[in-house]
Amino acid sequence: MEPMDTQSLLSDRLEAMDGEVRALVDEHVRIWNAAAVEPAAADDRYTAAEKREVEKRLTGLVDDLSVERRRLAGAGPAPPGPAEMEEAIARLRPSFMDLVHRLRLRVEDVYDAGIVEATRGFLRAARDFDPGLSIASVYQALRNVWIMNTLQRYAGLEVRLTDAVFGYSMIYPYLDNLLDGREASETEKTAAVGKLRAWLEGRPALPSCIRQEKLRALVGRIEGQFPRDRFAAVFQSMLAIHNAQVRSLGQQEGGPAASSADILRISLEKGGASVLADGYLVAGDLTPRQRAFCFGFGTFLQLADDLQDVTEDLERGHVTLFSGRAGRSTLDELVGRLRGYTSAVLAAALGRDNPAEKALAGVIARSIVLMSLEAVGLQPRFFSRKFVRLSEHGFPVRFGYLGKLRRRLGSGFAAEEKTIADLDPLTTAFMAVSSRALSLG
Repeated sequence: MEPMDTQSLLSDRLEAMDGEVRALVDEHVRIWNAAAVEPAAADDRYTAAEKREVEKRLTGLVDDLSVERRRLAGAGPAPPGPAEMEEAIARLRPSFMDLVHRLRLRVEDVYDAGIVEATRGFLRAARDFDPGLSIASVYQALRNVWIMNTLQRYAGLEVRLTDAVFGYSMIYPYLDNLLDGREASETEKTAAVGKLRAWLEGRPALPSCIRQEKLRALVGRIEGQFPRDRFAAVFQSMLAIHNAQVRSLGQQEGGPAASSADILRISLEKGGASVLADGYLVAGDLTPRQRAFCFGFGTFLQLADDLQDVTEDLERGHVTLFSGRAGRSTLDELVGRLRGYTSAVLAAALGRDNPAEKALAGVIARSIVLMSLEAVGLQPRFFSRKFVRLSEHGFPVRFGYLGKLRRRLGSGFAAEEKTIADLDPLTTAFMAVSSRALSLG
């Protein structure tokens, strides 16, 4: 398939936002190039006994969830009521929070009950908006909801689901999956991207399929919360991620060859602009310091995603910083640099004297470490044997157990539910309970 004519899809209505994003990309390229390469597992290690205990707790939690689901399913044909659901959640919560602490994630210092209710609200709203949405798409959108909830807490706002949080998060499954997949033609992709650009710019364009109708409705929800005449930066920030997404299409199969430096800039722009838009959609406006934090937060989430998706990106022909090097040399140095980069960004963006920001930096840094170690455990062929061995020392379970757990979850809960309409109430509730730990990972 020939690559799309990306230049024609770019928006020229970013105004000052364009220069701000370019400056942020330049600064984060500088931080990346100057970042120290941190060792595979540093000093934070798990003993064999600690790993066995975490594995025992993980297995027990999955078993307990299965038991609770069967208990509720056997209660009768009517769906369980709120009291029954709360009882089931209460039985699961202590085991889950004990496990979170064993993962050394101090989430209680960062999150409150609002994120749990926001998760429940999102799942209800998503089911009403599109009962046919796949479970995989729900997780994809929900992860962005959690990121936006984190930003609400960071900005001192109430942690809750808003129309803007819902609208922007739901755009991901409708647009990203279209662009990343091979099923749609170039014409279909171009039409969807072009229509979305028009709606973000405030121009009329008639949707020509259900996917486009959904995208238009989501933009409308954002417009309802943030009128264009008062919140121009909100829509300029979404046009910034639109342009970054369009430019990133060059990383797909058939796109023009790009140097490592170009790929780094594309990745930083795409990830940074995404969470920058999250920030504007949470607060309406951002200070320079808040912009720097949001952008930096997005960059290392993007890079961590790219690391975890190396195998899939190679299969699809997508070139990222990690897949572009995979097979030609080990990814040891890149993973170490990612950790050093994360530390440097957090040190520059969050205040050491502010207890809340210090706690947030700790949870983010720990989450990125766990994500990177998990990527090594699930894709060991891309790393040196020594790096894999040292990485396993710092991961809370054996890499062999991690693979077995993934396969069990993949053939169990996920396989039973194809769309959000099929998602059972307890799994919905468990997703809400687990949101505290999963929001950054």
